[in-house]
Amino acid sequence: MDEENIGNPVDTGWSWVILFASASISFLHIGSLKAFGLFFVEFLEMFDASVSVTSLIVSIQNVFYALIALPVLSIGIRFLSSRSLCFIGAILCTSAYAMSVFAMNVEFLIFTLSIVFGCGSGFLFPPTLVILGRYFRKRRGLANGLSMASACLGSLAYPLFIRFCMDEYGVRGALLLISGIYMHIFIAVCLLTPPEQYRPKTKSKLQEKENLLNPLVVDTSVNDSSLSSSLPNIRVPREPVRKRRTMTISEDINPSNSNDRRTLNFSKYLSNISLMSISTVDISLQKSNNVKKKDMKWYEHVKNMDFSVLKQTEFILFLVGFCFSAVPAIFNVFLPAFARERGITDNQILILVCIIGFMDFLGRVVSGFLSDNPRIRTSHIIVVPMFAIGTISQFARFLNSFSTFSAFVTIYGFFAGTPFALFSAMTSKLVGIEKFPTAYAFLILAQTCTFATVIPLSGYLRDVTGNYNAACHFIGTNAFLSVILFLFEPFAQRIDQKRKLNVQTIIVHNGDSAKH
Repeated sequence: MDEENIGNPVDTGWSWVILFASASISFLHIGSLKAFGLFFVEFLEMFDASVSVTSLIVSIQNVFYALIALPVLSIGIRFLSSRSLCFIGAILCTSAYAMSVFAMNVEFLIFTLSIVFGCGSGFLFPPTLVILGRYFRKRRGLANGLSMASACLGSLAYPLFIRFCMDEYGVRGALLLISGIYMHIFIAVCLLTPPEQYRPKTKSKLQEKENLLNPLVVDTSVNDSSLSSSLPNIRVPREPVRKRRTMTISEDINPSNSNDRRTLNFSKYLSNISLMSISTVDISLQKSNNVKKKDMKWYEHVKNMDFSVLKQTEFILFLVGFCFSAVPAIFNVFLPAFARERGITDNQILILVCIIGFMDFLGRVVSGFLSDNPRIRTSHIIVVPMFAIGTISQFARFLNSFSTFSAFVTIYGFFAGTPFALFSAMTSKLVGIEKFPTAYAFLILAQTCTFATVIPLSGYLRDVTGNYNAACHFIGTNAFLSVILFLFEPFAQRIDQKRKLNVQTIIVHNGDSAKH
């Protein structure tokens, strides 16, 4: 069913209930991901495991998220409703935390919190972003921003709740209570009414209503000769007849492009908590109006992917630079263990986690506002924060008190989320909206490979050296490398322009040759 023919309310009525449900899922799900570092430090002591092995929980979780999220977004969403997919994800995520209560070693946690939970995340979160795009048009950016802002609030609330549960009921009790919290997602999922359940307004019914309003309107789809033969005394006009305009829901869901541009731009930068939670509401799920997507086989969707983005030098440079700039985000995982190693108390660690979550939210808003300024190059907005992170990471060995840690996480949290906040705008600018889904797929795969590699490597550096100083130097080095790559963006842009000019010259030359 084409999006134009669906009669669900848009920007009004039940749309706000959909927004509330999506925001609730973001609050409950993304908040737990942000606060996982508190469990990480407890798992190290509970099972007496190495940092490199325990860090596999996070890295493998990202891998399975990508393996599930990509087919769900490209294929699964066309055969199952967002509600059905979210139900599957909620069941898996709830079961993952519930089974983790019985864990006797890290290997069991890798199965539950990495494989099962990672698959559940792939089913749960992406469909909520897709359904927002079906219920919002003019206020889509605002709805997306509000939904993801709730995720930032979750990153502030979850650490407090997890710390309280650990103090009162222990680590296993906290895991069980988090599983109970995830069961509240089922309530929100029930509110995600599929747009297909609304009765579509077809063209024939709209014409009947218009004919009732204006009976003199002639249906121009009827053959002129047959009408003249049945009514010989009536002269059928050849010119198209203007029909009386009636506002319908079907027309309301297709506003002009100018209305879409009026939406607050900065709100979209709140949506990218990480690339793994990218908002896809601005991506059209239709490649052609003449093709019915549900009639296509799954392998036909794969064949339709456009790989021409890999021919753009600027995109390849951005892809590699983004991978390096994403590495500082892994510091959230090691922060509680790093702070406890330096003698910081559990209550102070809780404050540090809340600070870094709030500053992350604030940094996304500021970077979003700056990127809307046409006089500022978007890549330079990433260069400055990455240079700052690379610099302060080299001074990690001097973090010995709560005050120094507070200053460190304030700066770190403000700058670390900048690449995730801006990658959507940069990617769409580089490849265009039509090629954005394919570019997004490559970005997810690239980040997955990056996280799957650097998280265990950082843990290994800690095990070998006995402290987190080497890991912080490694993170800072990656930030510096991203700065160098993003500074080369103008040169890559010139290469693409020359290549495009050469292609156009060859086309013109071939055209002239064909004429002669």
